[in-house]
Amino acid sequence: MENFTTYDILLCSFLLTKGINLLEVKEISPRHFIFILSDSNQCGKFSKEYLNNALAPARELFSNREMLLNQIKNEDGNRH
Repeated sequence: MENFTTYDILLCSFLLTKGINLLEVKEISPRHFIFILSDSNQCGKFSKEYLNNALAPARELFSNREMLLNQIKNEDGNRH
């Protein structure tokens, strides 16, 4: 199974809400991050749903976004 990557934190939040596993948050340059998720096929399907404005549970979506922001802050803090 191939991994899926995105720079879009909102898409990543949506994919996590759909049950996709986050494998890694990687800093690719100062203040720029890439999100690596499992199951590229499912991510492709859910990405289309996201682009078509699919519904998602708001609380879980925002919680996932907050978790990603915290991981970014931790990665950024480890660099200094």
